[in-house]
Amino acid sequence: MARRIPSEFEAFYRDAKDPCFRALLATVGSAAEADDLLAESFTRALARWNDVRHHPRPEAWVVRAALNLHRDRWRRSQRQQRLLERRESVIHDDVVDPALMAAVQALPERQREVVALRVLLGLSAEQTGEVLGVDAGTVGTHLRRGLASLRLALHGPVESSTNETTQEVMQ
Repeated sequence: MARRIPSEFEAFYRDAKDPCFRALLATVGSAAEADDLLAESFTRALARWNDVRHHPRPEAWVVRAALNLHRDRWRRSQRQQRLLERRESVIHDDVVDPALMAAVQALPERQREVVALRVLLGLSAEQTGEVLGVDAGTVGTHLRRGLASLRLALHGPVESSTNETTQEVMQ
């Protein structure tokens, strides 16, 4: 059942949307980013409307929430950048085959995580599932897909039975 938006919130949104957008645009410098942040912060305000409506300046709450979200995104991107730089500085050609590393990095995130935990760390499917918060069967699916992608990237199409190779790795 759809939740009804309170008319009080609708009026608040209509009145506050443009001034909040201008404040965010002046702060973040990008209309697209300001619009995205504003949508997210108004969604959060609606979810907490019983508290936000009693705030002395609800529009200030919305802008503050948007700026916090912006800061969190910036920090996350900085952490990811540092992690990538650290990975690049740690990986040496004599330790890891650069072609293999490039192929692993090209995998979707979940497949990359499963390959790392199952193959490189040697965890069982159950242990990997516990770490990632998924079922062991899901781990197997991601492992098969990841290994198939790696085989294709490193060796091209192979006509041998991929099921036998996957079973060997999974044991």
